[in-house]
Amino acid sequence: MKKVVSAIVFLLAVYGYLYAQGGKQVHIVGNDGDDAVYWLNGRRSVLPKTGSDYAMATAIAVSGSNVYIAGRDVDAVYWLNGRRNVLPKTGHDAVTFAFAIAVSRSNVYIAGTDEFVDAVYWLNGQRNVLLKKTGRDSRAIAIAVSGSNVYIAGMDSDEEGSDAVYWLNGQRNVLPKTGKYAFASAIAVSGSNVYIAGWDGDDENGIFDENDVFDAVYWLNGRRNILPKTGNAAEATAIAVSGSNVYIAGREGYDAVYWLNGQRNVLPKTGLGARATAIAVSGSNVYIAGSDGYDAVYWLNGRINVLPKTAGTDSSAYASAIAVTR
Repeated sequence: MKKVVSAIVFLLAVYGYLYAQGGKQVHIVGNDGDDAVYWLNGRRSVLPKTGSDYAMATAIAVSGSNVYIAGRDVDAVYWLNGRRNVLPKTGHDAVTFAFAIAVSRSNVYIAGTDEFVDAVYWLNGQRNVLLKKTGRDSRAIAIAVSGSNVYIAGMDSDEEGSDAVYWLNGQRNVLPKTGKYAFASAIAVSGSNVYIAGWDGDDENGIFDENDVFDAVYWLNGRRNILPKTGNAAEATAIAVSGSNVYIAGREGYDAVYWLNGQRNVLPKTGLGARATAIAVSGSNVYIAGSDGYDAVYWLNGRINVLPKTAGTDSSAYASAIAVTR
């Protein structure tokens, strides 16, 4: 009964609140404290979870009247119109994460990791392990579906470094890099072109830090392109393609940035640090989601909007993914 009530509340939020600008609906997911949350046109809904454990919402896809959200709540999960579904894993104690979701026709594709050892994807709930180099840990971070082709981007890592990789229908491809570390964080497909965003560089521990030297990059059909920056560390976290325009969001140092056809733009912020984690394009409007200090925010054509969160200045919220529908 509790699940049914949660689903009804969720659907009321979806259909009861219309976006004022041109009838468009802006769907954003992320976190608010220990809760996975969904904002529809700025209205906040908490997604159901198990007990008081930490939950996270990492990705969203909208198909018709259905809203699909991927994330984690003890296990890798997805919510369909607010109803929580647990994805299968290898064993009782296995740690699983769902990082990305795509819907094509009636099929639901979710990408993630099992114990950070195997990159996996679930097709309509059935778990599939992706190929990796022997001895490496692997994770699937982003997914796109075009026709009968399934594109998944992510990384393989070991004590020697990491590779940015993508799988096309399960076949593994390593992307070119400089230095020891590379990471693919987003993927978009337009016609016959495959765009993958991420970062690469060199560092003692391979962990992104504002003082390290990393380049934000994107690969177009496997060819590496460096995005301009002014400081040391930059990363690309999201990508969208509209016509001939390529939009990439990310961060440089403590700034949230986006690149339009390679031209760098710094987004406004109010806190000490900001980060752009997701991007969507609808017509002439560019929507970017992320965080600014302790707030979850989104930028509409460069204008910052703070999303509601639980009371208290110390509570932390961030936005992970965004989708825009009519």
